[in-house]
Amino acid sequence: MHLDDTERGRRHALLRAHLDAENVGNISVVKRLSRSTPATKIASLLLAAAFTAVTLSEARTETRTDIVGRWATQGFGSIVEIAPCREAPESMCGSILWLWEANDKSGRPRTDGNNPDRTLSRRPLIGVEILRNLRETEPGVLTGGTVYNPDDGRTYSGEIHLKTGTLELRGCALIVFCQTQTWYRPEDLIAAIEAID
Repeated sequence: MHLDDTERGRRHALLRAHLDAENVGNISVVKRLSRSTPATKIASLLLAAAFTAVTLSEARTETRTDIVGRWATQGFGSIVEIAPCREAPESMCGSILWLWEANDKSGRPRTDGNNPDRTLSRRPLIGVEILRNLRETEPGVLTGGTVYNPDDGRTYSGEIHLKTGTLELRGCALIVFCQTQTWYRPEDLIAAIEAID
């Protein structure tokens, strides 16, 4: 896919707006500016950016401190902030910081509507803790915690593997049914976009 300078600049500005925002409210600029771009173009760009980001990252051993910060989820549907858990600082937790589609079809903030606990189903998705109590068991590997999936309202056993500039998140139900996602740093996606001709 070849982008002209105007389109490349606009896409760079979208991602830069996210990284430069002082608070999450400013992130809505990304969604507003992107409405005119078809979803397939965005998906193609993000896929190309993801592959390029891997080649731009330095090879090294990842550690617990390397996981701290913001991560763009697979498909860039959300950004999750990972930090030491409040109640157990030796473990890592992660909360939704930003959503690509922050509002539902009626224009209201998206809620945790699939949560089986009706007292939680009306809470806004932004701020929901989806990674809980992951502990580093070896360099670059965090296990023993859980992953909450707001798309189906279920909680799975969780495991994270930090690889060269990426986070590989694996969630399993009954150890048999597992799904893996690869997350990237938002700034790596920007670097990859800047490298695209």
